[in-house]
Amino acid sequence: MKLLILTTYYSPDVTAASVRICQMVKRFSRDCEDAKCVRVVTFNPLYKHEIGVTEQGTFKVVRYTRKFIPAFVFMPQSLNPLTLVFWICASLKEIVKYNPDVILATTPQFAPAIASYTALKILNKPYIVDYRDDLTSVINGIAETKKFYIRYPLKVANKFVSALLSHSLKHASLVSTVNEVLQAKLLNLNKNVILVPNGIDVQELNYVRGNFDKEKVLEKNGILFSEDSRFIVYVGDLDMPYYMPEVIIGALKLLLGDGCNVKYIIIGDGKRKSPIEEMVKEMGMEDVVFLVGNKNHREVLELLLTGDVALYSLQKNDPQSGHAIGAKVYEYIGCELPILVLSDAGSAVSELVKMHGIGVVVSWNELDTLSDALRKVLGSKEYVENIRLHYPYFVEKFDRSKGMDLLCDNVKTIT
Repeated sequence: MKLLILTTYYSPDVTAASVRICQMVKRFSRDCEDAKCVRVVTFNPLYKHEIGVTEQGTFKVVRYTRKFIPAFVFMPQSLNPLTLVFWICASLKEIVKYNPDVILATTPQFAPAIASYTALKILNKPYIVDYRDDLTSVINGIAETKKFYIRYPLKVANKFVSALLSHSLKHASLVSTVNEVLQAKLLNLNKNVILVPNGIDVQELNYVRGNFDKEKVLEKNGILFSEDSRFIVYVGDLDMPYYMPEVIIGALKLLLGDGCNVKYIIIGDGKRKSPIEEMVKEMGMEDVVFLVGNKNHREVLELLLTGDVALYSLQKNDPQSGHAIGAKVYEYIGCELPILVLSDAGSAVSELVKMHGIGVVVSWNELDTLSDALRKVLGSKEYVENIRLHYPYFVEKFDRSKGMDLLCDNVKTIT
């Protein structure tokens, strides 16, 4: 079987999507008779990777770039006709060149999935869509915050492109998704929807843990190690406005004023990195807050293992908070990190953390308690003990390999 994967995000991009696709590639490559049976095609105008084809073990990665065209021309990616045209042209070119048996397209963004439907109509190639986010609701939520002359055109464009995406989902040979809420919604469009949840890569995590040296990892990232330091770690895409790692910096400064030796590591890159760096500089916290940029997945796990607490933050009134659990949450749990959650009351992540007693939850209506919440989660051993107590359950429940096995088995039936 020859598989072509079309994706906006791929390693070393620090996103849930890139981690998910990396796991898929690893799983599909494992059963390949042909050493180069998986080909990943990626395009993201926000990142400046080297153009061309690189071989990574048993698969190839083809990176397209925007070259001399400014990034803003392709924005917003999901609603931009130029981005869609680019994806259609690139996918048709790769399909003709590689002649895959199956195409797997991912969301976000919309374009790869819509391009796959175009490939079906023109070249008669079966395709699968991995649907990870309800991006339509997210964009509508953003539109509601804009002036009326931006709001209504944005909603119209979103409705049109979302209709194209729905058409693509309807005609896909298979749709995979991350949770039951999205699965139920997608079954209205396509009867072949399987659940492939995000989770913990136990094998990779055990390998990283077996070769872990905290002092060396910190030193490699320019962070001074001391025995009495406590570390808060955050991982995420700094292009996404709904993740807000900077929200705890003010509360962190209060802890420093009380004599706590706390450092904060932010893993990820994007357009919001510079404003956060400026904020840190203005507050005189350059030796406390470290923005280490993008890392490959094993480096991310190493940095998580240096931590004492992890942060999960999701903006107020996010349309997906009730059902979405980010991949980073599973990685935090896998690394046995208590989690400080800042989100709406009743969000899926806050309920998971409260159910198992593995962290502290702060709602957006309780921001004045944030410094106390930090002290609580850093100062108590209860949360680590609860993670360890429930760890066998977490591994059984959130083992990512089970979902990947299901996806792989279903893809084989298509070919």
